[in-house]
Amino acid sequence: MSHDIVIRVPANESMQPPPTVVRRCAIYARVSVSSNAAGLSSLQAQVQACEAYIQAQRAMGWELVAPAYVDDGFSGRNLERPALRQLMQDLQTDKFDAVVVQRLDRLCRSVRDICDLLPTFSITHTALVSTTQALDSETPVGRLTLHLLTTFSEFEREMVGERIRDKFAITRASGKWQRNGIPLGYVLNDQQELQIDNKEAAVARDIFERFLNSVSMPTLIEELNALGYRTKAHVSRNGNLHGGKPFDRNTLNQLLRNRAYIGEVFFQNEWHPGQHEPIVSRDLWDRVQSIRSKRARRTGVPNSTIDLVDFPLGGRVYWHDGRAYTVFESSLRKGRRYCYYKAPPRSDDNATTPVTISTANMHKLVIDYLRACFKDPQPWLDDLSDEWRCRPEFEPTHVKSSLQKMDSVWHLFLEPLVADWIIKLVDRVVVYPNQVQIVLSVEGLSELLQVLKSDTVSPQKAPRKATKTPK
Repeated sequence: MSHDIVIRVPANESMQPPPTVVRRCAIYARVSVSSNAAGLSSLQAQVQACEAYIQAQRAMGWELVAPAYVDDGFSGRNLERPALRQLMQDLQTDKFDAVVVQRLDRLCRSVRDICDLLPTFSITHTALVSTTQALDSETPVGRLTLHLLTTFSEFEREMVGERIRDKFAITRASGKWQRNGIPLGYVLNDQQELQIDNKEAAVARDIFERFLNSVSMPTLIEELNALGYRTKAHVSRNGNLHGGKPFDRNTLNQLLRNRAYIGEVFFQNEWHPGQHEPIVSRDLWDRVQSIRSKRARRTGVPNSTIDLVDFPLGGRVYWHDGRAYTVFESSLRKGRRYCYYKAPPRSDDNATTPVTISTANMHKLVIDYLRACFKDPQPWLDDLSDEWRCRPEFEPTHVKSSLQKMDSVWHLFLEPLVADWIIKLVDRVVVYPNQVQIVLSVEGLSELLQVLKSDTVSPQKAPRKATKTPK
């Protein structure tokens, strides 16, 4: 005999499914290179894919509650992106419950960056969702997938950098030009080859020939600037104009020792035969280098010396017309000496008279500039050439975190260490009647960043012993 078990449900008990929980969604999209091409752009495709994904989840309560956050033309190698910064600010104000991306590398491509972002997502209970990857940061499997994908994205980015460096090496080895600046007298064609600009080449050749008959460098500099000769002008990637200035001792020496003028290119710390046509004959080059060698200060016997701790900018300060400042140290006055960067003599024309500047004022100006750029080095990064940009030490996140750390401990550095970094980081200082231009040494910045990358710099670290150089 069978018995049926009957469960009676009270008449007032609801048989409806539980209410759907609304998940408010925001979209983030990014491309590294901005494109104005007609048709469906990559950004639009990303946004539309995310919108379609959210629409497909409407039955689960998903809805789009904010316009898409879009970074057009910003690299994923760092977090310095305006739309991303706005997204993270809005995330903390509880505007949405989930951030939807087409792929994780659209958000970031570094394990360090994703580790910086995830705590904010976790604290605000906001999910990170990818439409093309099995990724939801609210689940353990999703978080594991997140870290794995980020690791591979970072590996891919580093491999791209390695391929770029290999490309530069192959280009140089084949004799093609691949350096920071193009020498005066040349232009660069589409095949990455130097071609002679006849007008500029005549100026460069004339400078070499005039050097043979010049009495001294200051005399030649005045002569060149009087003729209206200017350094090579070029426009950086961010649209800033560089060069096109009167010659000074530094820029003239750079021109006279540049072996590109005899048809060579620089590769693996050596000069090799290039593919471009030389502007200067080998005979003229050898005669110029012979004179430069005889005039070199290092071969003479100085009658007095200066300490680089007191004058780290010695030989690097110029009046805007190219004339060099000298250094001056007073005799003892009430137990102390006073140091100055002494202005060059007044010229015969009616131009503004150069001014002598105390070392204390000049060094404060330079240090304030360096520390301001340590706090925000983006202008330095914007002016980097592709050759420097792809080097590991110039990875933007490392640059910003390291230089900000450098600024935070700068006040602990002893004077010799401060002088040492001024020597490394400042290529030259150009003084104008109403302003001062400070030119960065990219090579010195690279050295600093490599030191900081290995965490070997400290306030107590003793710099190399200050050497002596003639006045």
